[in-house]
Amino acid sequence: MNSLLFVDDETRLLRILASYFTKKGYTVHTASTGEEARSKLVNTDADVIFLDLKLPDTTGIELLQEFVPLYPNKLFVIMTAYSDVESAVTAMKAGAFDYVSKPAKMDEMEIIINKACEWLKMKLENRALKEKINQMIKDQEVIGISPAMKRIFQMIERAAETDATVLLEGESGTGKSKIARMIHQLSDRKNHPFVSVNCAAIPEQLLESELFGYEKGAFTGAHTNRKGKFEAARNGTIFLDEIGEISLPLQAKLLQVVQEKAFMPLGSNRMVHVDVRIIAASNRDLKKMVEEGLFREDLYYRLNIIDIYIPPLRERKEDIPLLIERFLERHRTKYNNNFSISPDLIDLLVEYHWPGNVRELENAVERAVVLCRGEQLSIEDFPKEIQQIKQSCPQLDVVLNPAKSLPEQLESIEKKIILSALEKTGGQIAAAARLLSISRQRLMYKMKKYSIKHNNDHP
Repeated sequence: MNSLLFVDDETRLLRILASYFTKKGYTVHTASTGEEARSKLVNTDADVIFLDLKLPDTTGIELLQEFVPLYPNKLFVIMTAYSDVESAVTAMKAGAFDYVSKPAKMDEMEIIINKACEWLKMKLENRALKEKINQMIKDQEVIGISPAMKRIFQMIERAAETDATVLLEGESGTGKSKIARMIHQLSDRKNHPFVSVNCAAIPEQLLESELFGYEKGAFTGAHTNRKGKFEAARNGTIFLDEIGEISLPLQAKLLQVVQEKAFMPLGSNRMVHVDVRIIAASNRDLKKMVEEGLFREDLYYRLNIIDIYIPPLRERKEDIPLLIERFLERHRTKYNNNFSISPDLIDLLVEYHWPGNVRELENAVERAVVLCRGEQLSIEDFPKEIQQIKQSCPQLDVVLNPAKSLPEQLESIEKKIILSALEKTGGQIAAAARLLSISRQRLMYKMKKYSIKHNNDHP
């Protein structure tokens, strides 16, 4: 980003600017009219463009208004001998990066150029990073259009730029391991190991040796020295999944690693130092575990430098259609079959509460694809608990009644829905209100309005 274009009708000034900034290492282009400036922008790679406010065939403001939409990756600076606030405001509103008064001082212009180049560099890096994130989202299937997922992607982007410890919290199946891998792949450690350890899957008596390694003779069966996962992740990232399952004694040793990046293998007196980034995850409420004395408070706060909460799928239902399409696309390629799903079936799947989150949705779609006869998926292809959604939805026979007005017919439909909800919940008003996503007071008002009587209410 060292190419400049100066647009000014003073040829002597252009020669001076070209000579000065060429000696500074810049590639310099010049133009003395608006028409020449248009040609130079098409045929050169100028990054920062200085536009004189007064030109023979146009003005700098008019060129600015023309160029800014056409060249979003270039920066424009207005120059003028007619220094006034109004011109500066107009230029900035039109999209100018900065404003300089003539006769311009070279060092002042150089400061502006350096600022512009830094800004462009940062913009390009951010764009490259976002493209990389989008590609990784596609590859890892950590996708979403919900506000919650957009915030998570922003947090991933920020966390990746640092070496800070990250704590991922959320229910099982929400994609914590995929997010941990994304953070690693976007970081400076991406060319080094990413080591994942499921702390819940390893017996407690073996977990310490698995994490920190051991020396020969440390215990029965330790016939050779063995490096642990922390050493295997040297210069990279270690992902400690289900960290809430680690015992209190092992938490104390882990605290030392988090604080000092050092530990002693089992049966050894030597301290091993490792440069490793730690990402931890839990489907349990670690803060509550701290309060109950089940998790060390000091370890919790050391792990919780950057906290990313991944909400369950039922709290971001707008992501479900997108995920279904992504899973179907994968199976279309795998089975060479153009699988499809109706909007009505998608609406039913969105209504399901998905206790297993994204993992359950992925498995359900795979099951439906395997059982599907042909290309069109049906509700019968999905697991039994999902099929029950259709049965729980009230089937209303809506018949136009010319003798009644539209409001009267809508009230009749509303009454049927309320009766169906009360029947489904055994007459429990609080439960029916939750099913209908309205307040208990609102439901009682509606029941009174339609003379619906149910006394079996257990809030």
